[in-house]
Amino acid sequence: MNINPWRSTSIRTALEGRSFIDTKRIHIHSAEEAEEYLTCYGFDIHDAMDVIELENIRVEAIQLIQEELLLDGETIPQALLVEKDVRQYLLYASGHGPKVFTPWSGAILRVLHTLTHSYSYLNDIYYDDIREQIFSRFEKHIVRQDSECLFGNITLVDVEFREAKSKRAVAMKLLHKAENVAADIFDWIGIRFVTHTRSDVLDILVYLREKHVVTYANLKPSRSRNTLLDIEWINQCLSRGIPIDDIKKTMESMDYPSSDKAKMNNEFSELSYHSVQITYRQRIKITQPDGQKLCFYFPFEIQMMDYRSFLKTREGLASHGEYKKRQKSAVRKRVLPFL
Repeated sequence: MNINPWRSTSIRTALEGRSFIDTKRIHIHSAEEAEEYLTCYGFDIHDAMDVIELENIRVEAIQLIQEELLLDGETIPQALLVEKDVRQYLLYASGHGPKVFTPWSGAILRVLHTLTHSYSYLNDIYYDDIREQIFSRFEKHIVRQDSECLFGNITLVDVEFREAKSKRAVAMKLLHKAENVAADIFDWIGIRFVTHTRSDVLDILVYLREKHVVTYANLKPSRSRNTLLDIEWINQCLSRGIPIDDIKKTMESMDYPSSDKAKMNNEFSELSYHSVQITYRQRIKITQPDGQKLCFYFPFEIQMMDYRSFLKTREGLASHGEYKKRQKSAVRKRVLPFL
């Protein structure tokens, strides 16, 4: 038992604003306390449905660690692989049991905790309706003819509607976020515009506003990311009365914004990755069986990049594959610090 409860991990975590998964050890000292902990967390071990759900998540957590984070020769102790009572993991992680079980149990609990938050109830239940309502606002402005793709009067290389994120992909993303909950996943739904030039991105933003495809009132400011356009330079040109066509022409021969000018919010993005990413929210309306309407706001991400930047996402340091490698390395260090 803690001699001084003021020094407990839970108290420090709350006061210092740290994530639960970054704590080195928890302090559970009996099966009864472990049960109380789980009950407070939201799982009743006397509820058959909760027990089944907890077991499914436990298995999923172990599989994620084995398939995503372990290197050749690294193995989870067999006794932990077959242990189905999560209360025992809590006790092992608290130092009750073989010493080797403590860090491994902590790792499993970190991933188990993350997986419990790796879903969005609204997204899971109303996924098709949400996608249809959001995407339809864009689709009516897209024309594909032969090899050409138009968004309004803007010629594009392509426009892509992102497939749904898997639960594992969400978990891996959450595992490197301080706020380890699914509410922090804003790109369950995404749209990517690939333009011929950088200036076309500005034209898309103008079109979105003028045609009221989105409302900028519903933009989430902290999620705006621009590593593509030097807004300061563009504003200076406009202030000097330089014609738009001249600005567009000069822009194409310029370097991309330097990292000190680019607003970035993803530590795993390579500096050579250039895009504009904006998160909006749209009000979704779902008609219930009783005829009543369920209404809620749901976030979605719009990503825009020129073709030259798009090609870089296919190879080199800015590629999606390299991004995933950096992400996986960071997650491994966080979940398995003892390795």
